[in-house]
Amino acid sequence: MQAEAARILDALVNNPKLNVPDKVKEQRSRLEFDGEETQPFYPTPYKAAESQAAVLGLVGLFAAAISKERYGLDQEIKINLDQAMLNGLGALFQRTNDEWLSGNQQMMSGVQRWDHGNTRELYRQLATNIYKTKDGRWYSLHGNMDPTPVLTMLGVPQHDEKNRTWPEILEMYMEIVAGLDSKTLDDWSNNVYRTPGTICYEEDEFLATQHGQSVKDEALYNLHKQSYSSNPVCPWPESPLEDKRPLSGVKVLELARAIAAPTIGRVLSALGAAVIRVSSSLNTELPITLVDGCVGKISIDINLKSFEGRKILLDLIKDADVFIDGYRPSVLEHLGFGRDAVLGLVEGRSRGIVYCQENCYGWKGPWVHRPGWAQISDTLTGIGLNVGRFNGFEEAHIFPGPNADYLTGHAGAASVLHALYLRSHDGGSFNVNCSLTISNLHMIKAGKYSAEQQEMMKKRNVELIGHMRHFDEIVSHGKNRHCVRGYIADRPFEKAIRKEFYETVSGKPWGWNQEVEVVSLALRFSDTKTSFPHGAFPPGYHLPGWTPVANPDFDPLPIYNSRGK
Repeated sequence: MQAEAARILDALVNNPKLNVPDKVKEQRSRLEFDGEETQPFYPTPYKAAESQAAVLGLVGLFAAAISKERYGLDQEIKINLDQAMLNGLGALFQRTNDEWLSGNQQMMSGVQRWDHGNTRELYRQLATNIYKTKDGRWYSLHGNMDPTPVLTMLGVPQHDEKNRTWPEILEMYMEIVAGLDSKTLDDWSNNVYRTPGTICYEEDEFLATQHGQSVKDEALYNLHKQSYSSNPVCPWPESPLEDKRPLSGVKVLELARAIAAPTIGRVLSALGAAVIRVSSSLNTELPITLVDGCVGKISIDINLKSFEGRKILLDLIKDADVFIDGYRPSVLEHLGFGRDAVLGLVEGRSRGIVYCQENCYGWKGPWVHRPGWAQISDTLTGIGLNVGRFNGFEEAHIFPGPNADYLTGHAGAASVLHALYLRSHDGGSFNVNCSLTISNLHMIKAGKYSAEQQEMMKKRNVELIGHMRHFDEIVSHGKNRHCVRGYIADRPFEKAIRKEFYETVSGKPWGWNQEVEVVSLALRFSDTKTSFPHGAFPPGYHLPGWTPVANPDFDPLPIYNSRGK
C-alpha cells in the first residue's frame, strides 16, 4: 500500500494541470509513507487508504515548502497508511471512556439541539437510502439535513403514524420507490423538490453522460488567480517564535456544514491557522458529523439573513486570508457573500484572499448546481454498484463510510495551501475549488485492487462481506459498526485503534464530563507538530473574533450521564 500511495502522489505532483511549483516538488524526497499494514484491509475494491495518504502527502509537500520558506526548516514528512484510512472515516471513530461516541445517546444529548430536521428520527432518516425503481435501476435518495422535501416527494407523512419497526419502514420505502421509474425520481429530486438524489450509474455509464464528459479530465482541484485582482505580494504573517507551524498567523473563515468543507478548515487548523467556524442556530446541522466538524476552531453563531449578522461577517472578512464556502452553489451569492463579492471586499487591501469552494458534482457541466452528498457522489460515479458487487450483490451500496468527504476535504486543504504559497510569491487573490465527484473520479483512476487482493480482504472481513446491503445507509453503518469492524478487520483491537492516532479534547462544552478522543491528522513533520490549537466547541460557543472568547449568551448544554440528563 505504501508503494501504491507513493505512485498516486507522484502522479498528482507531476500532473501539469495542477502545476505544482518546483520548490514544492523538491520536498518530495523528504516524504515517506509508513504504517504496519502493507496489504489492503478495508473492505472495498477501491484504493481508499492509498488515495487518502497520497492527497495528504500533497498537503504535506506544500506545508513543508511553506515551512522552508518561512522558517528555513528542512523537514522530514511521514504519513502512516493505517492512520490515513482512519482520516477518511474520522467522524465515525470518535471515542470517549474507551467506547464509541458517534451516534450513541451521549452524542445525541450534546448535538440534537441543532437537528432541526429531525434527521435522527428512524422513519425520517431511512428516506436517505438506496432503493430499486420500477424500471429496475437503483436510485440513491437523500434527505439532506431536513428530509421534509423527500418525504413530500414520496407522498408519505412527515412522521411515522404507525410506529413501524426498522424492517417495516424499509419495506414501505422500497414499495413506494418500486412504483416510480428512475428518470422521474431524478427529475423530481433535482429539479422540482431540490433534494439530493441520483440514478446509480456504472462507471462508464456516468462518464458517457453530458456531465461525466464535462468533468472526467478535471484536476484534483482547480486554482485560478483572479485577473482583476491587484493585491501586492503578500509576506507571511509574523507568528510567535515558538509556533513554527506552516500556517501560523493565517486567518480562515469557514462557512460550511457536514464533513467535506469543514475538513478543509480542520486540516488548516492542525497546520497552525486560526479558523472561525461560522454557523447559525437557525440552520440545521447533521448530528453525527457536528463534533468532528468543530474540532480546532473558534465556533461562532451569526444569522446571515439579518443585517447585523452580515455586518459581523463583513468585518471578519476584512481580516481573513481564506474564505471557505461549503454551501450549494449560489447560496452565499444570494446573501451577498459569494466569490466575486468577497474578492471585491479585499480589493485595495495589502494582501489578497483565497476563496475556496466545495460542492458535490464538480464545477463544469449541466449538474453543477445539483445538491449532493458523499453518498450521492459514490452512487453517481459507479462506486456504489461496484461496492455492492464486492459484497456479493447485484445492487448499489454506499461506500462504507464518508471517504469521499474526507478525500475532498484533504484536496481542498491542498488547494488552499497552493494558493497561499502563490500569494506569497505573486500577490493577488485566488479562487480554488474541489468536489466530491472529482475526488471520487481520481480514486477510481487509481485503479481497483486485484482479484487476489479483493479475495484476501474478504477473508480478513468475514463478518461483514455478504451482510451489508443496499438499505444499510450511513446511520446503519454506524449503528452496526460496519465501518469500525471493517477498519479493524482481522487485527487485534489495540493494534488497529491506536492511541497515537488520536487527540484528546474536552467534552464539557457539549455537556459531557468525559474527554473525547478525536482522530488526529495523519501527517507528521520532523520539526513541527500537527495538532489542533483548540478543542471542539458547539456552534455559538464563542464571540465573533480571531481569538477564542466565550460567548456569555451561549446556553450551556445539560450535563449528560448514563442515567440521563
